[in-house]
Amino acid sequence: MHEFSLAMDIFNIVLETAKKEKVKKVYSIKLEVGKLMAVIPDSLLFSFETISRGTILEDTKLEIDEVPVKARCKNCKREFEVNELFFMCPYCKSTDLKIISGRDMFIKSLEVEKNGSDKLKT
Repeated sequence: MHEFSLAMDIFNIVLETAKKEKVKKVYSIKLEVGKLMAVIPDSLLFSFETISRGTILEDTKLEIDEVPVKARCKNCKREFEVNELFFMCPYCKSTDLKIISGRDMFIKSLEVEKNGSDKLKT
């Protein structure tokens, strides 16, 4: 279950950022997760909830947007969304491809409360 280690990474990055920016509370974290990461959202949510208990990240809402896998064919230079496990260009049938999206995970935004201020999106 690699979701636990991903949740730990998210927790550490956000907690470090929150401390540096003097954040009082983190309300939500918006993530972009590539489909190739093979993340099970419920497992990631459960892991993050478990890790964040008793911290300023407790009760933080994780919003997960799945990013589709996109590739560029090195043969015909076209870009396309990959919908199957077998990666092949739908135009020229080449398997010489470069993955251009869908294999990364990013923290897109945070909704936080700084000391005594209203909610802020960063």
